[in-house]
Amino acid sequence: MSVGGKQYKRIPFRFPILFYLIFLPLLGFGSLQSEQPNSTADDAKSVESTIGTVHVFDGQALLLRSAQVDLKKGRHRLAFEDLPQKLLDPTARLRLPSNSQLRLLDLRVETVVEKQYRTDDARKAEEELKAAEQELREVTALYLAQVEQRKSVSGIDLKGEKEDRPIIAFERWKSIFGFVDSSLTEINARINNLLGRIDQARRRLEIALTVAERFKSQQETERKSVIVEVEAPADGRYDLALEYGVADAGWYPHYRLTLEEARSARPSILLASAVYVYNETGEDWRNAKITLSTANLTNPSRLPELSRWTIASVIRPQRETVASNRNAPAAESDYYAKDEQASSIVAQKTETNRGLSDDKPQKKQRPAQPQKAQEQQQRLDNSVIQSRSYYEKNLASVKEDLADQKAKEARDLMQNFRESVNKQEEYYNNRDYNNARQYSSQTLDIIKRLSADERKQFKDEIKAAEKIQSWSYEMEQTRKLKSRLVAPGSQVPGDFSVSAPLAASIASDGILRSIFLSEHRYEASLSYEVSLNESPRAYLTAAIKYTGSQALLAGPVDVYYGPDFGGTSRHPMVSARETYDLNLGRDPDIEISRQDGEFETTEGLFGGKRAVRRTIEFTIHNRRPYEIAMVLYGAIPRSADDRISIENVAVRPEPVDRDDNGIVKFKLSLKAGQKETVHLEYQLIHDRSVVPVLRNQGGSR
Repeated sequence: MSVGGKQYKRIPFRFPILFYLIFLPLLGFGSLQSEQPNSTADDAKSVESTIGTVHVFDGQALLLRSAQVDLKKGRHRLAFEDLPQKLLDPTARLRLPSNSQLRLLDLRVETVVEKQYRTDDARKAEEELKAAEQELREVTALYLAQVEQRKSVSGIDLKGEKEDRPIIAFERWKSIFGFVDSSLTEINARINNLLGRIDQARRRLEIALTVAERFKSQQETERKSVIVEVEAPADGRYDLALEYGVADAGWYPHYRLTLEEARSARPSILLASAVYVYNETGEDWRNAKITLSTANLTNPSRLPELSRWTIASVIRPQRETVASNRNAPAAESDYYAKDEQASSIVAQKTETNRGLSDDKPQKKQRPAQPQKAQEQQQRLDNSVIQSRSYYEKNLASVKEDLADQKAKEARDLMQNFRESVNKQEEYYNNRDYNNARQYSSQTLDIIKRLSADERKQFKDEIKAAEKIQSWSYEMEQTRKLKSRLVAPGSQVPGDFSVSAPLAASIASDGILRSIFLSEHRYEASLSYEVSLNESPRAYLTAAIKYTGSQALLAGPVDVYYGPDFGGTSRHPMVSARETYDLNLGRDPDIEISRQDGEFETTEGLFGGKRAVRRTIEFTIHNRRPYEIAMVLYGAIPRSADDRISIENVAVRPEPVDRDDNGIVKFKLSLKAGQKETVHLEYQLIHDRSVVPVLRNQGGSR
């Protein structure tokens, strides 16, 4: 296999020998995991790698990541991290250049469960939450103080008891009463204002709680890592290539045919071949070389190659890494059809013990953020609990309607928002694009009902909903397009391979993307076929002389007449150097009109018989600037009832062929601008008590 101009050899996937894991503790050596710091991926050196080649199969893909690492002499543990969860473990291979002195000692695949924290967003959400809660506390305290003041002022008694009523002048009493009345008016105005501020503060706190709860939830993802242990004979820079298969990728062929305008019935045909490729593997392909195959990645059609099998005894060092347990044997076959040189190199000696392997894949928890991120998350969790508790108490202590109008609207909105955004994410993750689009639209409508300042807190949700809307629309178009495509694996047995000439980038979103393969000009001769029926049309057929050396698979073909789109046809599967016919659709420049005639006759008849002479005349007008050849098919009626007879049939011009079913075939050559007529005539004779049923008008092949 050649990667970046270097030749690589395939090193097969290795399986662990669990004998040492089981019996060494019994011999007094203790736990291998505790004594071997290198037995986990935490101390492995992370390898920066890029995807250079993607070999797409029917439903799967084989990826090749290349990397360069600087190593000191001795043993090293290297980790290819952040690989997709859909990685097919038994396909993992490490490829080394054919001249490399690096030795592979071990290879295993781990599933890493990561919890992702949005630290900066969580910190901002916590700050806004605390500020909103503090505002509500302060305005509520002012409100409660005014309520107490109103109670005090309202409790002033200017009447007193009869026995101890003070003697107060009327003017003095009037002054005090006026003071109490004005004070109560001012206090009530301040209370009403504070109730409105409480309402605003509650609304702010409700929205802040919703945002904080979004950041409080931790997103858990599963990714995979391939851990390899190698031995370097000397200090230096070494080339590595990791090969692995993934699920949920595929391709479909399609074409574009351009009929170049010419004053000839033999114009040139420009045929461009391309493929639709979809990638839903969980990993984007950026600027990668794309090759395509009809073979099955996990069931290759080629016979596996056997290498020498030797059995020897070894003393394994204590720091030897225990590989992850796998049940299936490593396939030695080379999945790259052109990589004969790499596949012929004998792999390094490996040891496997499949009988002792465990079926359960190895998983490990790995925090995606440092300790500070987890501490921030814990603080946010506590703040949400405290703020929610205070909010509930505030609702119970301040029950006035003026304090819960905008806040109630916000609670209803946020409740609908939480339900909508959860459904949106659920359907998006399940690839249900119709429901995902519905709930993403609903989420955006809810956010639009917030104020401009409030919407700023939902920037991420707006972007996510808009992305899902766009994705779901693209997926709807992809679904419709897939219904017209033919899977390549169902067309060709074995391995049919082709490579794209240019590197391509394909996101892992499941959307079909077109990749150009080739474009060539071929000779073609044009002819027209016409079915003389109720609404006859001329359909153009091109006899294409294909001179390519590789077969063409079946698929849709977009037909263009010069720059104008003419429609979509079906391209057949074509062998190398084969001449084939391709239907290019209806040609509007060939005009066909139909005229029917019917009249009753009596000649040669007696009494109860009825004779009807019917004529059908088709006029064909060639509005093309060159001479055309046409094949026309018409139908002469046949009686299906003994009481009805068809006689005196006349056809002009003379057909070139006529079969027992009444189908007649004509061949015409029309010069530019010429008109030609096809005439069909017959006599229908039957009893007057019989009503003929004309089930078919005209015919077809």
